[in-house]
Amino acid sequence: MIRILLILVFIHFLSCYSFKGISIDPDVSTFVVENVDDVSGASPANYPIEFGLAMSNKIRRETRLNLNTINPDLKFKCTISQFTIESIAPVAGQTTAVNRVSVRIKVECTNTIHESKNWSSEFTKFEDFSAAENFVNVQTTVLNNINRLILEDIFNKAFSDWQ
Repeated sequence: MIRILLILVFIHFLSCYSFKGISIDPDVSTFVVENVDDVSGASPANYPIEFGLAMSNKIRRETRLNLNTINPDLKFKCTISQFTIESIAPVAGQTTAVNRVSVRIKVECTNTIHESKNWSSEFTKFEDFSAAENFVNVQTTVLNNINRLILEDIFNKAFSDWQ
């Protein structure tokens, strides 16, 4: 009898996917990242597409969820609400020594299986680069670094208890 009870408890724990501190309800199996909106009006033209692809790829790589654009269990709606490049460290005799790229993204997560788990949050990250560099030359590296940080925060919010 104790063996049966232990087996049932073990099966119960296995039914909830857990990896690297994430937990996904066993009823949830699909997701979609909707087209990313840019209301900032300042980001590079391809940035919304690249961010959406990066988010989809992270979820597909690091969870058991499958991409499904028709009736997904989880819907992520992302909006770039701020994209700025500004000087932050002036140096004597020069205009500036360091520029900062700041990105703020609003994310709305809709859980069609368990509506009580819907949420909306904003995530902001920045990265500095030398003012001697033209942003176009460092754009890919800077935005990839910012995306990595924002996506990690979104992922933790969506798939862990760090809410």
